[in-house]
Amino acid sequence: MNELVPGTVLTELALATELASSQGAVREALLRLEGEGLVSRNGRQGTVVTPLDRQTAEEILDLRRRIETRAAHRVAHGAGTGDIAGLQRLFEQMQQDAADNDGWALIETDTNFHLCLFRLSGLLAMEPILARCILHTHRFRLWAPWHRRPLAQTAARHAPIIAALETRNGDALARTLADHLDTIVETNIRTKERSR
Repeated sequence: MNELVPGTVLTELALATELASSQGAVREALLRLEGEGLVSRNGRQGTVVTPLDRQTAEEILDLRRRIETRAAHRVAHGAGTGDIAGLQRLFEQMQQDAADNDGWALIETDTNFHLCLFRLSGLLAMEPILARCILHTHRFRLWAPWHRRPLAQTAARHAPIIAALETRNGDALARTLADHLDTIVETNIRTKERSR
């Protein structure tokens, strides 16, 4: 993720050669990436890595915030002891990913954490939308040149979510998730909004 600069033109033949793969397999992969909004296919002009500017990223993050916080009451009431234990294991895996200095693994575990949490709401039709929002949130966080946070701190930010879930209080969980999501990427705009 984020190894190709937005606007980079990709061709099936070049990718197939570089990856020692068939053009058919590359075509299928590009179609999947298009479905996730990571590339845009423009006929004869080729396939282009989509841009992700600050304004678009903030709209995606706002959508993600609405999805996760609105589900908080259902999540809080639907979570069983085993569910919380599963989230605790994912949290511990994030801490291990951070200790291993493996940012990519941490992104994957973070994504699994948020999707597993949301799944407890039972709003399964919304999960693919949330997954796409999470993908682009991570993409923007990696792209944002001003945003750098130690991996251990990124992992630790999930402990309050589990603590709020353990109370089974939907309002507390919604507030905790809102704070977590509002501070995923520190931007001047978000900092100003919170200080008002």
